[in-house]
Amino acid sequence: MPSEVYTFKIVGPAGAGIKSSGVLFSQMLLAHGLNLRDYSEYPSLVRGGHNTYQVSFSAGEILAPHYQVDLLFSLQTKHWQEHQPEFTDKTLVFGDDAANVLPLKELATKVGGQLYANTICLGVAVFILNLDLATCTAIIKKQFGDDSPNNLAFITGYDYASSNFSNLKKESSYTVNSKLETANYLYEGNDAFGWGFIQAGGNFYAAYPMTPSSGALHFLASKQEKYQIKVLHPEDEIAAASLAAGASFAGARSAVGTSGGGFALMVENVSFCGAAELGVVFFLVSRPGPATGLPTWTGQGDLLFAVNAGHGEFTKIVIAPGTQQELFEFAGTALNLAAQFHVPVILLSDKFLSESGSSLPDLSQQKLNIIASTKAIPGMPGQEFMANSYEHDDDGFATEDAAVIKKSVEKRLAQFEDIKKIVPHPILHGPKTAKKLIVSFGSPTTTILETLRLLNNPDYAFLQICSLWPLDPDLEKFLKPFPEIIVIENDATAQLTSLIKSQFDFHPTKTILKYDGRPFFPEELKKLL
Repeated sequence: MPSEVYTFKIVGPAGAGIKSSGVLFSQMLLAHGLNLRDYSEYPSLVRGGHNTYQVSFSAGEILAPHYQVDLLFSLQTKHWQEHQPEFTDKTLVFGDDAANVLPLKELATKVGGQLYANTICLGVAVFILNLDLATCTAIIKKQFGDDSPNNLAFITGYDYASSNFSNLKKESSYTVNSKLETANYLYEGNDAFGWGFIQAGGNFYAAYPMTPSSGALHFLASKQEKYQIKVLHPEDEIAAASLAAGASFAGARSAVGTSGGGFALMVENVSFCGAAELGVVFFLVSRPGPATGLPTWTGQGDLLFAVNAGHGEFTKIVIAPGTQQELFEFAGTALNLAAQFHVPVILLSDKFLSESGSSLPDLSQQKLNIIASTKAIPGMPGQEFMANSYEHDDDGFATEDAAVIKKSVEKRLAQFEDIKKIVPHPILHGPKTAKKLIVSFGSPTTTILETLRLLNNPDYAFLQICSLWPLDPDLEKFLKPFPEIIVIENDATAQLTSLIKSQFDFHPTKTILKYDGRPFFPEELKKLL
């Protein structure tokens, strides 16, 4: 039987510390040796609106956040009501107007103001879940300092729960993880990418802030001095991509980060890198579009845009990790592919993967393989390399000679055959004898894996496609043995299905699409499969 999964959720307006308090609670769970996956939602507002943070955790394996909530805290009235579809008959809801009345307004006023309502909720949660009070108190003090009113707020919440909610206390068996050397950390996908970039020798990163990719810019900027990397925030996305191309020419292992609208501005530079033979990683963290679209929500609608990015014919690579750990590893893979083949590499993520967190071992201590570029760089004795955006000969000189042009085009495209051999291959999760094969890519991976873990049904297997361009030439061999094929995509037009059909004879039995800005959840997929 799968280990018990429990989900904590805190909701309220922007500016009330929803995510910061939720992440702090996750730190308490990690201190008890629990595995976790988190997820947050927020509108494109600085104040007001409705923000959420939830974390699903287990003493055993857990691969994705769950939809059903066990413990919910509403920081303001009329907020918890938005989540009633997520409740079961065992869900505990706390707030000023909830079934379990928690007078947050009154308690927070006594502590020092409504700013401390979120920390009061943490005290209640620690009591309800029977977590170690001393450990959790130490985490609060480490976060806010010994003299912060948050310490009083936390104890106020704990004491109130002790006096009023003792009948709701969960008799859990969570014990503190005293083996600090094996402790896990909470990593959002953007941070995992940042660590992969550093550990794989990345040393130049440029980005104009654009949700949901901005976390990578902020993370890497904070590591500049310690890891001797250069991080720039220029005036726009065109400048960011141009700077990264110039840095690549100068010998840097460079990358840029953006989302769909920003990537649209970078596309001319993608073609430039393809023509000039410059290896640059484009970290594309998708959100739903078109235009400004849904800035703070998730979707996979940029797949075909990424695959077809750029004018003219040239070699590019598009790879898509499915977990935070893979995002760390694929950051290194992308840098190595860019260095080895001197082509643009698009690392495709989305809001759900990049802004959700996972408990992982210390990424700052994990090493990645580094493949060095063989391209000559300025100042290298006895060698030269001319980066030319015009069609050019082997020495880099512009040409309009028909024979030379034909040779140059064929040279660029010939790389594709070598690239196909070393890009990340599809991963088959589950038995080869299964009757039904799920096919997907990117962020739905974690939810699909969690769904299969809960189903524990040998009739299902999952094929995770990791390289979107080029597609693995043996993909058809993976697909053929399965009588039924189910494609799952976080978009409205089945772009993965279209992409596979463009290269293979592919006729899925069923397609499951979601395109409302929200990710898939395990409970949802169980009903749809």
